[in-house]
Amino acid sequence: MVTKILLVVPAHRRSGLLEILDEKDLRVFPAADFLEAQRRLTGPDSYDLVLSDAELPDGSWRDLLQLILESERACEMIVCSRVGDEQLWAEALQCGVYDLLVEPYEGQEVLRIIQSALDSQYMRRFTQMATPRAS
Repeated sequence: MVTKILLVVPAHRRSGLLEILDEKDLRVFPAADFLEAQRRLTGPDSYDLVLSDAELPDGSWRDLLQLILESERACEMIVCSRVGDEQLWAEALQCGVYDLLVEPYEGQEVLRIIQSALDSQYMRRFTQMATPRAS
């Protein structure tokens, strides 16, 4: 099974992440802003993971997270930032983001965090399928 990642990062800042993600069997679907990400997330495709820039030109990572949480096809989300800001990291985790990646990206660390987020998502899906629903 191929993992599908929605990468919501402006084009001029995505090359470092794309290089790292190209090393693995990951299909990456870029989106430059919140509106494009919204179209993709509400469209027919589903994604295993969303990587979102902390600063989107037309919305915020919080808006994107809300959209994901309200979706029937919810997935994990990781926020990417140019600055290692403890306040941003704490807020993101408190809101339900899986983790924060900080530039400059270290390949092995990025892949470890992504794999951990994907494992978490797969376990959540498995638990939901295995749990009988109340009638």
